[in-house]
Amino acid sequence: MLLASYKSTRPGLQGIANRIIRWRLRGTYSHSEIVFEPGDVPGHLLPDGTSRPDDAGALWSVSSVAAERLPDWSRRRAGEMGGVRFKRIGFDPMRWDTVRVRDADPMDALVLARRMEGTAYDWHQVAGYASWLIPQDPERVSCAELCAMLLGLIDPWRFDPCVLHAALTTQAK
Repeated sequence: MLLASYKSTRPGLQGIANRIIRWRLRGTYSHSEIVFEPGDVPGHLLPDGTSRPDDAGALWSVSSVAAERLPDWSRRRAGEMGGVRFKRIGFDPMRWDTVRVRDADPMDALVLARRMEGTAYDWHQVAGYASWLIPQDPERVSCAELCAMLLGLIDPWRFDPCVLHAALTTQAK
């Protein structure tokens, strides 16, 4: 299992958000994903029934996203905008940095991720990066918060993409 941290810039409004988040966090990363590698979990528990990479080499990952529609097969809020979703992604090293997760059980992470699937994205937490006056919404999750939660880290709401990557990089040494 890996943590993948997004260091690139998407086109359009998402790219503006990438830049603002990195600027505010004074770091390299604007998004986090948990990646399931082949053999991490039984493939039949993943959305397409396999943990093998697809023809393009993309692996299953899970995160909470703001500006994507949840897939039609999502267990909750299918077709709605933003929230916890599973997605196959090709993790190009020019766009992503990865860290091997050492002290978390992939099966526990998958079970919790399936239970959380469809949970709405926490705009309040991300806006809180700009102002401490904006409280977090306890019914919603951001990308780094979800990843920290899946990894069993204490106080997952405290993590942003830069802090999470730094913590796991330090732990991996």
